[in-house]
This record gives sequence, C-alpha cells and structure tokens, in this order.
Amino acid sequence: MKRLSLITASSIALLSNAAFAEDKPPAPLQIHDVHASEYLVSRFAQKHHDWNTAGYYINRLIQNGVDNAETLQRAMILAIGSGKTKDAINVAHLIKENYPEYSNTVVDVLFLVEALKEDNFETASTLFSEMPKDATMNFIGPFLQGWIDAGNGKMNISSLQNNSIQLYHGILISDLLEDHTQIKKMIDKALKVEDITAHELERLAALYGHVGNKKKALELYDIILKQLPNDDNIKNKVAQLESDTAEPLFEKIKTARHGSAQAFSDIAKILHNEDNDETARVFAHIALYLAPDLTNTVFLLGRIYENNAQYDDAITAYKMIPASSEKDFKRAQIAITDIYKDMERYEDALNHLEALSKKYKDVDTIIRIGDLHRSQSNFGLALKSYDKAVKQLGDTLPNEYWHLHYARGISYEQTDNWKRAEEELKAALSYQPDHPYILNYLGYAWADQGINLPEALQMIKKAVQIRPSDGYITDSLGWVMYRTKDYHNAVKALERAVELLPYDPTVNDHLGDAYWQVGRRLEARFQWERAKNHTKDTKQIDGLSKKLASGLKK
Repeated sequence: MKRLSLITASSIALLSNAAFAEDKPPAPLQIHDVHASEYLVSRFAQKHHDWNTAGYYINRLIQNGVDNAETLQRAMILAIGSGKTKDAINVAHLIKENYPEYSNTVVDVLFLVEALKEDNFETASTLFSEMPKDATMNFIGPFLQGWIDAGNGKMNISSLQNNSIQLYHGILISDLLEDHTQIKKMIDKALKVEDITAHELERLAALYGHVGNKKKALELYDIILKQLPNDDNIKNKVAQLESDTAEPLFEKIKTARHGSAQAFSDIAKILHNEDNDETARVFAHIALYLAPDLTNTVFLLGRIYENNAQYDDAITAYKMIPASSEKDFKRAQIAITDIYKDMERYEDALNHLEALSKKYKDVDTIIRIGDLHRSQSNFGLALKSYDKAVKQLGDTLPNEYWHLHYARGISYEQTDNWKRAEEELKAALSYQPDHPYILNYLGYAWADQGINLPEALQMIKKAVQIRPSDGYITDSLGWVMYRTKDYHNAVKALERAVELLPYDPTVNDHLGDAYWQVGRRLEARFQWERAKNHTKDTKQIDGLSKKLASGLKK
C-alpha cells in the first residue's frame, strides 16, 4: 500500500481549477492598457514567490473596476497564500454571487473552511455533501468527512484506511471521541504502509505510548535512531518514556476544528516534501486560519518562505510563535537569527542572539554567539563566548558539547596561540577519534609546521577514507606528503584535490609547489598563476609573485 498516490495530481488540480497554474498561459483578461502594468507586475511577483506583492497589484486591478471572474480567482488564491484567508473567503462569495459558472473546488473548500472556523459542523456537512468529487476532493475528502462527522459527534473513519496519513487521522478521531477499540489495530496497520517516514514512525510511537504500549513505542524509537543516530529529540523522548516522569509524548486533538486544521497542515507538509511549495503554502495558511496555535505549521511556512528566498515573510512567520511557548519560541528566534546570517545581516543576527542570551542565559545561545563571531573571523570575540560557555558547563565538557573544543582550537590557531589550539584539538579528538574534520585540521596544522609528520600523515589518510570526495582533506593529504618529500605521491593527491576544488588558490598553490619539485616547471608556473588570479589575500599574492619570478629555492 503506497503512502500517497494522489498528492501531486490533487495539488495540480487545485491550482488549475483556479486558472492559476503557472505552466499554462493566463486566462484572457479584459483589461485596458492603463491597467496592464498592474496585471504584469502581479504575474511577475507571483512567479518569483512574492505573493503579498502579487496580491497587492491584483487587488489594485479589482479596485479600478477589473473585477471579472479570472481576476477574482487569482485574487482569491493569492489571498490564501498570503495568509489572508478571511479575505479569500470574501472573494469566494463574490465569485459565487456574480460568476456562479466559475465557481470551483477552491471556492467550495473556502466555504467549508468558513463553516469549520465557526464550529458549524451541520452546515459543513451540508456543504461537503454538495461538493463535486474531483481529483482534489478525492484526496482531501476523506479527511474532511472524518473530522466533520467527528464535529457532529459521529465516528466515521471507514474511508481513512488507505495510507499512513489517513490512518493517523482515523486514530486521532477515535481518540477525540474516546473510542479506543480500533486504535491499536489501526496503529499496527499504519506500520505496514510502504515507505513510511521517520516522522510518521515518531508519531506512531507517541500513539503507542499514549495507549499504554511502552514496549512498542521504544521499539519504534529504536528504529528511528538507527536511521537518525544523532537525533537528540528522539533520544530525549526515549529518556522520557523510560523514566515515566515526562510530559505526555502525544498531544490530544482539542476539537474537531483543530483536527481538520491538522489535516490541512499534514497535507501541506507532504506537498512541501514533494517540492510543491506553492500549493503547500495554501494548505498551511488554511490550517493556521482554523487553528493559529499549530506551531509546527508556522515552522513549515517559515521553511517554505526561506526556500523561496522570501526572508522577510519567513521572519514574520517565525515571529508568530508566542514567548509563552518557550521551547518553540527559542527555536523560532534561532531560525530568525539564521535568516539574518543568510542575508548577511550579521549585526542584526548578533543583536538577536544577545537579546536571547540575556533572556534565557542558556549555554547554546552563548555558543551560537561565538560561532557567529568566528564566521566573521572575529576569533578573539569568539573565544570570549566559548570561554563563557565552558565556564558555565564546567571544565570537563559533556559529550554533546565536544564541538566546543574544536571551535576553540580553530579560534586559538587563528589567533596564533598554537599551544592552546593543539590542546583543544586533541581534546576534541578524544571525544570524536574518527571525526574527519578534526583529524584533517590537526594533521594539516602539524604538516604546515613540519612537525609530527608521520602521525599527521596517518590522521589525514584516515580522514580521506571517511571523506574521499572532500577537496580540502585531499589537499591536506597531498601537502603532508609534500612536507615528507614524497613529491610524486603528493602530485597525485594534489591533482585530485584540484579536480575537486579547481578554483581554490591554496590548493592550486600547493600543486604548483609539487610540480616544481618533480621538475614540471611550466605546469608549476601555470598553477601559481592560476592561484594568483583567484585570491584576494595580499600576502598570498606576494608569495606567488616571488615564485613566478624565481621559482622555489631548494
């Protein structure tokens, strides 16, 4: 049994019904030349995922009298995708009243959503029974039917049996109505679905814990950890379940309206995973209109906006998470900081982190401040933050904070304090003896200084075995061979490194040195020239100029 087979078809149907699919030419609009610019700007903005701007200009058309069915349909979809679901419902009423022949599934769904928002399940049931059963409704219909009936106090999950998402919502409905007779059977059935994801396994594990089957829940968490061995969230849930002292892992659905909102949210998540962000954002905003407290849906919207470089919209979404929800609030604030970094607004990112650190005084935020300073080559400031974090954690760091040794080692090395750098890198290696980047960093540093060369060679060979396609590690291997005067093997390794990183000036510089040592003088000068053309480091440029002028001294 496949997890989902109609997702893509139904999502395309949803957009094409609204005359909105971008792979088709726009429906002909009766607009005057004076209004053409608004229409074109709206199309351009939507094509570039800026639905707010697209909606603004299409509404200007409507305000100027261009209110035919095609324009209203576009305004309706843009309003949903911009988080203005109430406005979209109002436009749907205009379409139904003035252009009934253009009414479609989207219009009908919005009327249904309006009834669900008001907890008017009798009206919702009537509207649902009158809706045409097209491709979109064939997919979302079972969810809506189940939750509408649940709102009317009736158990109807017979159509929620065909895939893991449907089964999950059948379980949620059973739990809401306190009819647990079928829950265990349905959980077992859901586990047999093909291609079940780790996220779905996690939800089913929480359900097993909820119905008292702790052993089965732990078995599922163990399966997830085999796929995701570093997932701290799952590790914490295992610890909570084993201790019997934690908060419930499963959060009961509050009302049938919340259940229907969760259905829209789950559909949005699947569409997002299938790279259909345009339709995903429509479903996500409907979900939040029905239940604004669905924080996971807010995070989903944030990711959709980030994927499409709509960073301001992503920040606005993350700011919807209230401070009263401490865990989610901190997670949202960190997401905002990451966006500032992606936008290269480093001062905003730093101010945001410092405000967060002042509020919570938590070690993770302090470390993030250090990482931000380090990313900007402010290694002295980075060390101050890292030292503050170490003081808070204690001299012997917990295993999950081993990376602090690595970060401090890099920062000390960059501030010319090799003794402390070496101590920190060795400490990091004691926690993670097979970590390729620690092996490489320490081994390369030794090779560059001409010390501990046999040990450096073995460490970097080990790193190459773990990361054979990493150009920087391969360059380190070639360089340590060069430092041990194994020039012929150095050439082979460095040629491979240049294949992996053709424009890196340091790698090209190293290969030039190796070519010179084996007598390939013309090729050496070519590599040095290439390195010089791709670096902005004045010190490196000066060194390369000297090599180009007189070669290498013995």
